[in-house]
Amino acid sequence: MLRQAANLFPDRAERDLFIDALVKTVPREQAIIIMKDDPAIRTFPRMKRVDWQPAWVERLSEEFRPGQHPLYQKGCFYPLDFSSVFSASAMLAATEAPRRVLDLCASPGGKSVFCYRAFKPETLIANETIRKRTGALIANFTRCHIEGSHVWSADPSVYAKKYGEAFDMVIVDAPCTGQSLLAKGDDAPGAFSPQMIDMNVGRQRRIAGTAAQCLLPGGYLFYSTCTFSIKENEKLMTWLQAQYPELKPVEVPLLAAFQSRFVDFPCYRLFPHQGFGAGAFACLLRRDGDLPEELPILHEIAFSWKYGLSG
Repeated sequence: MLRQAANLFPDRAERDLFIDALVKTVPREQAIIIMKDDPAIRTFPRMKRVDWQPAWVERLSEEFRPGQHPLYQKGCFYPLDFSSVFSASAMLAATEAPRRVLDLCASPGGKSVFCYRAFKPETLIANETIRKRTGALIANFTRCHIEGSHVWSADPSVYAKKYGEAFDMVIVDAPCTGQSLLAKGDDAPGAFSPQMIDMNVGRQRRIAGTAAQCLLPGGYLFYSTCTFSIKENEKLMTWLQAQYPELKPVEVPLLAAFQSRFVDFPCYRLFPHQGFGAGAFACLLRRDGDLPEELPILHEIAFSWKYGLSG
């Protein structure tokens, strides 16, 4: 932890704030994505809004428990960490609303729900490799009435083989070392271990490369993590652009104040001592070219099923 903190923060004072936030944890910054307006939601205790907060997201006080409110079961909102709102907000820089979205690492569904609320895509394919985690994903989609959605369980490589250049947005909320979990008071064994970081980088390269192959010309690739490792974030994005030079990072004006200082292309970091949650990383890339007027037909998967399992 100390070695990575020194790499992230040359300034000793900021480094100490970062380490202190990880060791002592930070206040629970929670939010909700409003899926269906209800007058009762307006009575929820709210925190001050920030510039990058979408109009349909509310930042709630630490003491409130939205998951225990009756409107939760009615699907009126989806609760998530405010740091997740930060990273997901990078999607909003897409200049065209995506019509067909693939989320390769979807469970429990926060990024998918955010994307659906923002863009209302015609089709949302949510994949979760770990089959036992699809239950939570299906439950959240059902509760929040995510129309046009399909849940599958397959290795991401399946999509590159069968559905290359088929999606105009691909979401990769990548499995990572989860270093920000420490700021929440959760366990993250080996989160700062070089071996653990390298293992995750291998997975992230494979998934991000798959995402690039699934993307239509003119489409967007959204990448995020909840870790602070430069290898899993900026260096991963540098590698991805070298492998797929048709991918170009997109500026997100609302997040400009959080631009990473470790690279000269647009990507964004939130740290736990900045007061908006446990921390996150986000980068949005666009593939060169123009989107086709009609999307290619998806074959072989029985999309007449609302929810299915495959692979």
